[in-house]
Amino acid sequence: MRFAGFTLALAGIFAGSAFAQTPTVTQLANIYSWTLPGLPNYGTARGSIFAIFGANLSSTTVPLQAAPLQTTLSGVSLSVKVNGATTQPLLYYLSPTQINAVLPSATPVGTGTITVTTSGGVSAAFPIQVVESDFGLLTFNYGAGQLAGFDANNNYAYLGFSEAANPGDILELWGTGLGPVADDNKGGAVSDPVEVDIGGISAKVLYHGRSSYTGLDQINVQVPAGVSGCNVSVAVVTGSYVSNFATLPVAASGRTCSDAANPISISVLDGAAQSGSLSIGVVALIEATTPATVVGGQSFGGGTLESGFAGFFKITYSQLTQGATATGGGATSLGSCVVNFYNASSASTTPPGFKFTYLNAGPDVNISGPDGALAMPLTSEGGIEVYATPPTATAFIPASGGSFSFNNGGGGPDVGAFATQLQLTSPLTWTNMDSISTVTRSNGLTVNWTGGDPSTYVSITGTSFGSLNNSDSSFVVGDFTCQAPVAPGTFTVPASVLLSLPPSFTLLGVSTSNLSVANVTAPVSFSATGLDVGWAEASVENSIIVTYQ
Repeated sequence: MRFAGFTLALAGIFAGSAFAQTPTVTQLANIYSWTLPGLPNYGTARGSIFAIFGANLSSTTVPLQAAPLQTTLSGVSLSVKVNGATTQPLLYYLSPTQINAVLPSATPVGTGTITVTTSGGVSAAFPIQVVESDFGLLTFNYGAGQLAGFDANNNYAYLGFSEAANPGDILELWGTGLGPVADDNKGGAVSDPVEVDIGGISAKVLYHGRSSYTGLDQINVQVPAGVSGCNVSVAVVTGSYVSNFATLPVAASGRTCSDAANPISISVLDGAAQSGSLSIGVVALIEATTPATVVGGQSFGGGTLESGFAGFFKITYSQLTQGATATGGGATSLGSCVVNFYNASSASTTPPGFKFTYLNAGPDVNISGPDGALAMPLTSEGGIEVYATPPTATAFIPASGGSFSFNNGGGGPDVGAFATQLQLTSPLTWTNMDSISTVTRSNGLTVNWTGGDPSTYVSITGTSFGSLNNSDSSFVVGDFTCQAPVAPGTFTVPASVLLSLPPSFTLLGVSTSNLSVANVTAPVSFSATGLDVGWAEASVENSIIVTYQ
C-alpha cells in the first residue's frame, strides 16, 4: 500500500522501565494533532488513535501491532467509563511511559474517566472528554508544519517543495478522529460530515473515512483553484471542532512551489536537497507600537520600540521540508493562516520542536540608516546566538522610511563578509484598529488598511491566553499568523482560525491577549561565504489589546 513506510508514526519516543508498580496517567492527546487540554479543539474522538502518557504504564516496550488489535497486550488493558457505559480501547503500542490506543467507536460522547490496568495494579481514574469527532491531521512536525500526504495526480508522490500539488489535483491526507464506524478493526467510510479548508477555501472532499489501518483516517480532497505557495494552509473541520493547522506546497504549474515573500529559490532548494542541509542568514529591522495597559485608571507600558536583529543558522533539509522554516518573511503563504499552541504554565509531553545549529558571522552586524549607525553585537543566551541592537538604542527608523545598509565587517568563522541594502517605504495605515476591542471568534475578523507599498505584504497575528480552571496561574495559549497582499486593503481572518484559540482570560477586567498588524517588506537577498541563502527585511507593526470570546 502507498502508506507503507509511514508506520503510522506511532512508535514510542519515551524509553523507561517499570515492574510491578502501580501505573499513573498524566495526560491524553490525539496522536497527530497533539492538541493541549484547555484548547477549544481538545477532546478524544470516538474511534480515534490517542496517546496516554504517564509512569509504569507497562513493564516492557511492545512495538506497533498489526490488525486486528486486541484489548489486552502484554498484561496491559484500558477501561473507559462514560455516562454509565464501559468500553475497552484497542492497543497499538506499549511502553512504560506511553500507550497508543484506539478509543472504541461505541464509547458514548461525554465526560468520563480512563484507567490503566497492569500487573502492578490499576491506575487512579483520569478524566477523558469523549467527542463525536475531532480530527488530528498528520504532519511531519508533530501536529505543525507541512502535512504528510500523497498526490494522486503526481504518481502518488509524497508532497514536498519539489513535488508540489497543482490546483485540481486529488490529494490523500491522513490523520485520526473523523468519527465512529461500525467495527473499529474493519473500518469503512465515516458518515459524519467533514470540511477541508485549503488556503481558506472550502475544498471538494471525495472520500473521508478509515484507511486499512485501525483508527487511521484517510481524506481524499481536491485542491481548489486560486491557491498557490509553498505553505498554503490546510485545516479540517468536523462539527464544531477544528483540526491542527498544516501547510501544503501548491504550484500553479510545474511541481516546484514558490512564494512572493520567500527568498529560498528553486536552485537553493535543489542544492539543499543534494547536500542535506541549508545555511540561512536573516537581518531584520522592526518597529513595534504597543498600547498602554490601563488598570484602575493608571496606564502601564506601551509606546514604540525600534530594534534590529540578525541570526545565522543551519538546518537539515528534512527540517526545511517539515516546516522548521517555512518562508523567508512569514509562517505561511499569502492568503493563508496557521495556528500554533502551547502551555504557558508547565512542561508538556508534546514532542519538542526543531533545534538549529547557530553560525558565527563575526562580533557585530552593523546598521547604517538615515538617522545614523548602530552596531548589533553577538549575544548568546540559553544556547541561542543572535545579533541585536542594545537596549539603550534610540529611535533610528524615520516615519517615512528610508535607505538602510547592513554589513558584518570582515565576517566570522562560520559566515564570511557581506553587505546589503534595504529600502523601507512609508508603511500602511491600519484603519479599523480603534474599532476592534472584542473579537467574536465564530464571526471571523476583518482587518482593513490603506496605503503601503504594493511590493510589501501584511502579516496579521494574534495571541489569546486562556485560563485553565479559571486560574490566573495556569494558561494555555493559542496564536495565529495570516499573510495577505497589500493591494486589496482588507483581509478576513476565518472563523476556523479564531475558533482554534482559547477564549481570552481577563485579570482585573483587563485582557492580556493581543492582535497585531505589520507591514513587512519583500525580502532582499544577499550572499556570503558559508551561507546558502541570506536576506534582509523590515516590518512596521501596530498591536492592540483585544478579548477573544
